[in-house]
Amino acid sequence: MYPYHKLPVPKRGQGLIKLRITQLEPEPRFKCTACGICEKNCPQHCIEVVKMENDKQPEVYTVNYGLCMFCRICIDVCPFSALEQTQEYEFIGESRSDFIRPKEQLMMRTVFVESEKETRTKEKTEA
Repeated sequence: MYPYHKLPVPKRGQGLIKLRITQLEPEPRFKCTACGICEKNCPQHCIEVVKMENDKQPEVYTVNYGLCMFCRICIDVCPFSALEQTQEYEFIGESRSDFIRPKEQLMMRTVFVESEKETRTKEKTEA
């Protein structure tokens, strides 16, 4: 009955990859530090990361969904929890270039706030 009746997506459903942000105004700040670990570990080589010159922010962050197999490796290896896999799975395009998404289209629409538990765990590992 698809597309009229859609099945519910499981909680860990593997959909499109999004970048978490920590600030919206005056300009978006990404949780990503552009370390490139996700790019190096991607088996399909569908992620491209270029770091800004004097800032720990990605200048270029693109994901080619035409190549991505939604394996979650990029999310699992990210030490900063900067990536999140959403439950969005409907994605169409007219050409191959429509599947290449830049960071502006990849960013989450909500600000990521760390819980107290994550903050305490992070402090213990740094100490």
